[in-house]
Amino acid sequence: MIYICADDYGISEISSARIRKCIEEGALNKVSIFPNFDSCEIEDITQNKNIYFSLHLNLVEGKCVSDRKKVRLLTDENGNFKYSFTGLLKLSLSKGKEFENQVYAELKSQILKWKNTFNHNSFFLIDSHQHTHMIPAVFRALVRVVEDENINLKYLRIPSEPLMPYIKTPSLYFTYSPVNLIKQWLLKFLWIFSKKTLKKHNIPTAYFFGILFSGKMDMKRVEKILPKYISLAKKKNKDIEVLFHPGYISEQEADFNEDNIPFKKFYFSKNRKTEFDAVMNMSFEYE
Repeated sequence: MIYICADDYGISEISSARIRKCIEEGALNKVSIFPNFDSCEIEDITQNKNIYFSLHLNLVEGKCVSDRKKVRLLTDENGNFKYSFTGLLKLSLSKGKEFENQVYAELKSQILKWKNTFNHNSFFLIDSHQHTHMIPAVFRALVRVVEDENINLKYLRIPSEPLMPYIKTPSLYFTYSPVNLIKQWLLKFLWIFSKKTLKKHNIPTAYFFGILFSGKMDMKRVEKILPKYISLAKKKNKDIEVLFHPGYISEQEADFNEDNIPFKKFYFSKNRKTEFDAVMNMSFEYE
């Protein structure tokens, strides 16, 4: 199957309302929800049987869910997360096991909160904000929590994009953002250290589409690349996840309930409106 996913549900009511609009129009079949923001109601959308709901693990914005004393490396004195992806990566290298154990405590709290909120008796889908679970120590901590809490993990996002669909689309060679290229190669490099763990635990995943064109997932690019993903996925008998960020919000509309939102400029980006328009106009067939 193809997961058409919107990330960042719950960051604000206005942003989330635009994601709900995509759901109402049948444009999405997967929504990734923050576990540590309570800025909007989620009961209405979670009653929709046509949507998969994913836990958007968060170590970089808002407040921790666990006892702040257990995650002092990750937060300030008010319990606010204080590191970006790169900050967490550096911390994982300098603090080793201490870092991994504190990440374990926080991920466990977020997963158990999610489980209790939705009364999960079946399965989980999991990804993370800023893809922080691709940091090897975070990945190890996540797998430990999944095992220790007997979580039935139906799907784990692995944002390491296959190269072939892009190699076969030379018309887009000069449209890649340098930042996205660096981001994708860093994720691919980090994934080398966790790939065996995924296979060992037989964790389901899919071909991922959404890093190299992050912020630029317009219809032109999607229509050129997605058919090549579909062809590859059919050959390998794998699923696909296509990631969008359609929850656009203007600076004038900002309705964040949390003070610790360091990535506001990304939520205010006009590119999110482009991605909203793209996901609302998508059409495809994949059996």
